[in-house]
Amino acid sequence: MSLLELFVFFFRISAVTFGGGIVILGMVQLEEEKRRDIDPEVFADMVSLAASMPGPIAVSISWLMGRHYRGLIGSFVAVAGAILPPFLIILFLSPFIIKYSDVPAVKGFFRGVLAGTSAIIILVIIDNVKNALLGKWWNLVPYLLVISLIGVLNLHPLLVMAAVIAMQFIHEKVSLK
Repeated sequence: MSLLELFVFFFRISAVTFGGGIVILGMVQLEEEKRRDIDPEVFADMVSLAASMPGPIAVSISWLMGRHYRGLIGSFVAVAGAILPPFLIILFLSPFIIKYSDVPAVKGFFRGVLAGTSAIIILVIIDNVKNALLGKWWNLVPYLLVISLIGVLNLHPLLVMAAVIAMQFIHEKVSLK
């Protein structure tokens, strides 16, 4: 993918997607399934990493895919494509949305957006869980560890994230030997 294609890829998705990063992640995943130019296992790793990195998921996945295709410059170009549409939309449309937020048609539009966003989020979650369950058994361990440490032991999420990262690091070092 060229630098221009990277920019347009993320600009187009970001410009028409409501609901935040997880929805953008779902749309990127759907578009990548059409393109089929990244190995599915590599892409699944990108999705997992983007979802676990701090900050907006849309920026994380665009950074990782840009880096995959064109290195550091590709990362910057892809991130620019992902963040420019929301910036422009907020800059130009927010005064109108605020002014007409009580109009029934506008309220209806945003209810529809909420329903569509929810559906895409559910599809992304199902797809990621399915990939984890159908892949190597080890892929399931981080999910179970996070659920048990936060849900059962009530540990702080940052502590849990550090523990899971350390566990993954140790697993990779042991697996390479």
